Amino acid sequence: MYKRLLDSISRPITLLVLLYVLVGSAWILFSDKIVFTLFSDPAVLTKVQTYKGWFYVLGSGGLMYFLLSLLVKDIKNKERDLRDTEHLQQDFLNKHYQPLWKSDSQGNCIFSNEKWLHYTGEPVPGNVPFAWLEGVHPDDKPSCIDKFTYGFIGKKGFELEYRMLVRQNEYHYVLNTCIPYYSANGQFQGFFGYYSDIQEKKQLEEKYRDSSRRYGYLFANNPSAMLVYDRHDFRILEANKAALELYGYTDKEMLSMSITDLRPASEMPAFMEQVSTELPEFHRSSGWIHKRKDGKLFKAEISAHSLPVNGNRDMRLVLIRDISAHIKAFRSAREGDRRFKAIFEHSPQGALICNDDMKISDINSAACHILDIDRDAALNLSLKDFMNMNFDPAADDYIEKMGHGIPLIGEVYMVRSSGVVFRSSFYSIRFMENGIPKLYFTFNDVDEKHKMQTALQESERINATLVANLPGMVYRCAYDEAWTMTYVSLGVKKLTGYNSSEILYNSEISYEEIIHPEDRHKVRQLMTRWDRKKLKFDLQYRIITKEGKIKWVWELAHALFDAHSNIAYLEGFVMDITREREAQQEVEFQSMFLGLIIDNIPFPLFYKDINGVYNGCNKMFCEFLGREKNEIVGHTVFEIFEHEEAQLFYEKDQILLKEGGSQTYETEIMFPNGRKMDAVFHKSVFYNPQQEPLGIIGIYFDITQRVQAEKVIKKQLEELGRINSELERFSYTVSHDLRSPLVTIKGFLGLLVDDLAEQNQEQVKEDILRIGNATDKMQQLLEDLLKLSRVGKMVEQKETFPMSQVANEARELLYGVLKEKKCEVSVQQDMPDVLAGKARIRELYQNLIENAVKFSSKQQQPFITIYSRKDKDADVFCVEDNGIGIKKEYHEKIFGIFNKLDNSSSGNGLGLSLVKRIVENHYGRIWVESEGDGHGSTFCFTLNSENPED
Repeated sequence: MYKRLLDSISRPITLLVLLYVLVGSAWILFSDKIVFTLFSDPAVLTKVQTYKGWFYVLGSGGLMYFLLSLLVKDIKNKERDLRDTEHLQQDFLNKHYQPLWKSDSQGNCIFSNEKWLHYTGEPVPGNVPFAWLEGVHPDDKPSCIDKFTYGFIGKKGFELEYRMLVRQNEYHYVLNTCIPYYSANGQFQGFFGYYSDIQEKKQLEEKYRDSSRRYGYLFANNPSAMLVYDRHDFRILEANKAALELYGYTDKEMLSMSITDLRPASEMPAFMEQVSTELPEFHRSSGWIHKRKDGKLFKAEISAHSLPVNGNRDMRLVLIRDISAHIKAFRSAREGDRRFKAIFEHSPQGALICNDDMKISDINSAACHILDIDRDAALNLSLKDFMNMNFDPAADDYIEKMGHGIPLIGEVYMVRSSGVVFRSSFYSIRFMENGIPKLYFTFNDVDEKHKMQTALQESERINATLVANLPGMVYRCAYDEAWTMTYVSLGVKKLTGYNSSEILYNSEISYEEIIHPEDRHKVRQLMTRWDRKKLKFDLQYRIITKEGKIKWVWELAHALFDAHSNIAYLEGFVMDITREREAQQEVEFQSMFLGLIIDNIPFPLFYKDINGVYNGCNKMFCEFLGREKNEIVGHTVFEIFEHEEAQLFYEKDQILLKEGGSQTYETEIMFPNGRKMDAVFHKSVFYNPQQEPLGIIGIYFDITQRVQAEKVIKKQLEELGRINSELERFSYTVSHDLRSPLVTIKGFLGLLVDDLAEQNQEQVKEDILRIGNATDKMQQLLEDLLKLSRVGKMVEQKETFPMSQVANEARELLYGVLKEKKCEVSVQQDMPDVLAGKARIRELYQNLIENAVKFSSKQQQPFITIYSRKDKDADVFCVEDNGIGIKKEYHEKIFGIFNKLDNSSSGNGLGLSLVKRIVENHYGRIWVESEGDGHGSTFCFTLNSENPED
C-alpha cells in the first residue's frame, strides 16, 4: 500500500521538480537583468535584490516543504528545524548581549561569543580543559571545580555563582548557567552556558540586609509598644521592648500568645465582630480595654497597618498606646468651660457637640467650612446626616459605639451639604454637661491624603522587581493581533511550558493568549508607540505558563520593516525576571515598613551619620522644627539651629560617638525664627555588623509646658509663702488690735448700764462718746485691711505716662495736709516715663508723702524732694524727707503689716505695707535709706512693666 502511494505521487513530484528547475533556471538567468533594467538607484536596487532573494528562498522552501511532507513529513521537518535552529542559534549566540560559551564533552571550550571577549577581555583557550577557571577568584575555585565536575559526570544542567575577573581588571559576581546538549542520536556532546553579571544584585542584597538590621533596631528600641500578628490565627509574631514592658510579659511568653490573650473576656465579642469585617489598609480605634500580665486593665488606642503579604502570611503591624491618662486629662480639662469654648470655636479642626440622640447642639467655624453649611442650618441636623452610611459600612458601627459612650479615634467617610463625599479622620468622646450626656466630635478633611496613600500603596503593589538572569527564548513573530510566532528557540519550553510546535504559527495557542489578560492592552500600546518612533524597545509584563503559573518577563526586541516602511516582523529576546521582581518587592516591603514605623512614632525622631549630617527623620521632627524634610535631610545642626545650640548639640554628639551607649539631657532650643522650646534629648549610637559606629539615632520631647508649669508653681509657692506670712500677721492683728476696741466697747457698756441706773446724764454722754470712738477706730482699721487686701487683686489697665505728672497729682491731692504742716514738696519735672497702673502709682506717692509729713521733725520746717536716678541701667524713683529718720535695724520691719515705730502716732501701720504691695505687683522692689535719728529718710523703689520670669 505504501509503495502504491509512492508510485501515485512520484509523477506529480517529478513534474513539480521539473517545473521548479525550469522556473528556477529562468529566474537565475533573467531576474538580475530585469531588475537592473527596471531600477538604477543603488539603495532601491539593494532592497529589491533582498526581496528577490527572500522571494526565491520562500518559494523554494515552500515547494521543498510540500514535497518532503508528502514523503517523510515528520522526520524531514525535524531535520530542517534542527538545521535552522543550529544556524539561528549560532548567529544569535555570537551576537547575544550576554557572554556565552560552548564546550565539548571533555570540557574544552569550542566557542565563545563576542560579548565574552568584550566582558572578560580575552577569549577562552580551546586546547586547555576548564581554561575559564583562570579568571575565577581563588576563593571560589574549589566550589566551582566541584560543581562543574559533578555536572560533567552527571550530564545535568547546573548553575555556578562566583567572582569573575572582567575587562576592568576587577572581580564581579556572575551567575554561570550551564545546559547540556546532545547529538541527534542522544549522545552527550558537552555544555552550553552563559554568564549574567549579578554584581548589582549582590549590592542590592547587601543593602537589603543593612535595611533589615536597621529595621530590627528601630522596631526593637521604639519607645511605642508595637506588635506584628498573623491575621489568620491572631498569633503574635513579633513584639518590641516597649510592648513587653507595657504588658509585663517576657519575649518568650509574648510570642507564645495571640492578641486575643491581651483583652479581657468582656471585650472579646466586640473584638471578634471587628476582626470579622474587612479592615482597611490603615485602621485606628480607641476605647478598647486591654489587660496586663498582673491582671490590671487599661484603656488603649490601637493603630493598625496592613503589611504586604509575605509568602502565604498576611500580617498587620499594631501600635498600642495607653490612653487612660489622656482620657482622664480630657475629662478634667472639660471642667474649664470658658477655655474649652475658646478652643472649640478657634480650633483649625471641625468640631461638633451633640446631644445623646446625636442631634447637633453646637458647631464651630471650621466644621461649617468643611461641611459647607451655615451654623443655623447645621443646628437643625444630626451627626448621622453627615455620616455616609451607604458609602462607609463602618459608619453605623461608629454611631452605635458613640451612643454607648465609647471614645473613638479613626477615619470615616462623611458627606458635605452639597452631597460631596470625603474622607475624614475623627476623634469622639462622651462627657457630662450639667448632668446631661453630650458627645464631642472633632474631625478633619484627609481626603487628599487618603487618596495619595491609596495610590502609593497600589503603585507599590504593582511595581516591577529586579531583572532576572534565567534562560529565555529567542523569537521572531509577525506584527499582527496574535503575535504569530514564526520562530522560537528551545528556551520557550522552560519559559512558558509550551513546546515550540505548540506555539509556532499559533498551532495550539498564540503568544497573545500567553500574555496575562491584564497586560495585553499595555503591551499593545507600547508596541504602537514604538511603531511610530521606529525605535528598539524593551518592556516588562506577565505571562501565564502552561501549568497556570504567572511569570514576569522582560522583553528586548526590534522591528523589521517592509518596502513600505511598515513593520513586518519583530525579533527579540524574552527572559524570566520573576526572581528579581520578588527580591525587589521584598526590599520595597522592608523600606516601606521601615518608613511606616518611623513616620508613625509619636515623638520627633531623627538619625544622622558620624559627620553630623541628617540622613532622615519622621513627620513629627519636621513639625516640631517647622521645616520641610528636604530642608533637614542632608544638612547639619549648624544649618538648622542657632550657633550656640548647634555647638552644644555637636559637642554632645562627639562625646556620644566617643563613649558609645546612649545619652539623655535637657536644654533650651532657640530657633532661627526666634521661637524657644525646652526639650529632653535621648540619643543612641547605631553600628554596622562589624560594630563600627554608623551614626546617631535620637528622639526628643517638648517639655516647654512642663518647664512653664514649674515656673508657675514656683511663683505660686512664693506667693503662698508671702500670703501665709501676712495671714500670721493678720491673725495677730485680729487678736490684738481689733480686740482693743471691743474691750473698750464692752467695758463702757457696763458703765453705761450703771450710769443709766443712777440717771447720771453727763456720765452717760461720756460713755456713749467713748463707745462711738472705739467703733470708729475699728471701722477705720477694717477699711484699711480691706484696702490692703484689694491691692493686686483688682486688674488695672497699664498705660505709659510721665512719672513727674503722677507725683504732681499726688502733691495736689494732699494740698490741705501740706499747707497745715507748712511742708514744701519739690518734684523733678523730667523724670522718665513708666508703663504701670496710673491710679496705683498715684496712691503710692500719696502714702509716701503722708508718711513723710507724719514723721517730720519738730525742730525744722518739713521739706520733701521727689526725684529719680539711674542705678545699673534701672530707673530708681525716690521720695526724700528731712524728718526724724529711721534706725537701720528697722529698715525692713517698717514695711510689715501693722508695724509702727511710734505707737503714739496716728494711723494703724498699713501705709508702707500698702506701698510695698503696689511695688511688688509691678514686679519691682522698695527699700529705705536713712542714717538714723535726726538724719531724715529716703524711700526708693523700682518698677517693671512685665513679670521678669515670663
